[in-house]
Amino acid sequence: MKYSDFFEKLGLPEYFKFGIELEFNNVETKGINSLYEGKSAEYIKSKNWHMATEKEEALVSEGGAELVSPILQDNEKTWKDISDICEHVKKFPGKSGNHVVADSKCGLHIHFDADCLRKDPNKMRNFLRLYAESEELIYKMCNDKYHPLRKGAINKDFKGIHLVSSLWRNGMASPIGKKILKQIENDSLKVSYKNFGKLRTFISKYKLDERRYKGLNLTNIGNPNKNTIEFRMSNGTLSPKVIKQNVFLYASLINTAIEITKNPMIHQKKLETFYRTDVTEKEKAENFLNLIMENPDDRKIFMDRWESVKDASIFKKNDKKDFAPNRFTKNQLKHIAVRTPYKALHQTFLNIKQMVERANEKGDSSYER
Repeated sequence: MKYSDFFEKLGLPEYFKFGIELEFNNVETKGINSLYEGKSAEYIKSKNWHMATEKEEALVSEGGAELVSPILQDNEKTWKDISDICEHVKKFPGKSGNHVVADSKCGLHIHFDADCLRKDPNKMRNFLRLYAESEELIYKMCNDKYHPLRKGAINKDFKGIHLVSSLWRNGMASPIGKKILKQIENDSLKVSYKNFGKLRTFISKYKLDERRYKGLNLTNIGNPNKNTIEFRMSNGTLSPKVIKQNVFLYASLINTAIEITKNPMIHQKKLETFYRTDVTEKEKAENFLNLIMENPDDRKIFMDRWESVKDASIFKKNDKKDFAPNRFTKNQLKHIAVRTPYKALHQTFLNIKQMVERANEKGDSSYER
């Protein structure tokens, strides 16, 4: 597997099937010359893409739209179709400006066929363990450079769509790593939920099931109609390049879980390094990418993304947002240094120096070891 621009294949294994949901705002969907009708609708249908309705997606009722891809595989046609669809959408701006936009109300959702993990409990367990350990990093790597995560992904948002469900959920794509790790430690891990009668019907109808509003949505696993794992954290985008890079990021994580299950000894050293928590966030990010990607050029794409947003305000106080806690040091030493006056540090250094000199005079070599 190696990232490549334009329409070249990524080299994903054949069992990787995926789909994407594109959300965007300020788009005209009504009328013969709109995105959803006339020749435009015929074009979209010719690509086998689906146009979400107001009943399916609240964004449509607020001047936005959502296009859902068919089942895709890693080939030139897939990447060309995605590019063509993105360019096509831009031709139908709404009444709030001259451009269709993927703004803060929009997300990019990428689904993967869950069968590659679901049929082997060890693969699924390894995937979820890797995900939980790297979740905070993924949230900082899942968007283009200098584009930090949208506020509504992990914070309550009482404006606009999904207002009612905002009363109890933390965001449209909130973290789940803390819960996953706790369940792994308690040997009580569950990755899908049973139907529960009328209550389930009510929740699904009004999109109030908070479990689907996670950065990693696992509620469809085992569903005969939609057996998928869904990554929901990315911001909305109409950039084919960003979309392709995100598919590569998530697929690399899934594929690593599969490979370490098949050949654990080959990956043992990298795994041990990755699971270390006595490291800085930068070291953790590097260890994560070293584990899931072979090519240094690929790793650079996502390190650059991380570097550009790692200090964004959206990521403050992440320990309170259900990310798995204490996976790296989070600049703790830096905070200590800032709080400690220079004079105190200098005096401490002089005291230690004097202790060593006195010990040497007495012939005590214990300080030299």
